[in-house]
Amino acid sequence: MKTIFLDFDGVLFDSVKEAYLLARYAFYDIPVKEAIDEEHYQKFKKYRYLITDSWQYYYILKLIENNTNDNIFEKEYYNLIDTRLLDSDNLFDEKYQKQREYIINNYYNYWKTLEQPHVFFYKIQKIKNDFDVIVISTKNEFAIKNHLDDYNFNIDDEKIIGKEKLKKYNSKSNFIENYIKSNKIEKAIFIDDSIDNLKECRNIKHLKCIQAKWGYVAPEIKTDNSIDIINYIVEKYCD
Repeated sequence: MKTIFLDFDGVLFDSVKEAYLLARYAFYDIPVKEAIDEEHYQKFKKYRYLITDSWQYYYILKLIENNTNDNIFEKEYYNLIDTRLLDSDNLFDEKYQKQREYIINNYYNYWKTLEQPHVFFYKIQKIKNDFDVIVISTKNEFAIKNHLDDYNFNIDDEKIIGKEKLKKYNSKSNFIENYIKSNKIEKAIFIDDSIDNLKECRNIKHLKCIQAKWGYVAPEIKTDNSIDIINYIVEKYCD
């Protein structure tokens, strides 16, 4: 079967509110269910496109805390990433992940409201049975599975490649390349909103990379190209 690799956050689901509340808790110890400061939230949301893994939220919040000017925000962010404080961002990420698990286990119905499917989710759901669909994300696998099950997007557990499995491969690109070679795939698509993830995959044979521009992307390129992507899949990949 033809294969589609799908990112989760930003491509299938809008998850920025969940990320904000968990990151806020991990950084400030503010309870997840406490009211949102809308101005602070909008600043966080504005720079969500810089994130590819949850530990990086630590640096977004540090820059917001320091009132970093918009003109230098992205540059300063990458400077911090290049000189990352491993002990600090690892502790932050541990708190982030544990709090997600706690909220799911104790306030599941509330947690479900924090993430909503994009239009693309429903469109790809209608044709997914014609493909080998792999959801690949730095999100926890149990969180991905719960959301997919809630919306009847049923795929086998081994087709959910989350934070836990990706540790073995270090990157999405390494996993995808290995999967394509191991399964002798001749035609595959990778849909992600992160341009960095897509660039890392640009030289993988038999793989077409497409950016989901409705997701967490720089403001100047944000648009809904979901119908264009679905039309491309149907035209090029459906027999």
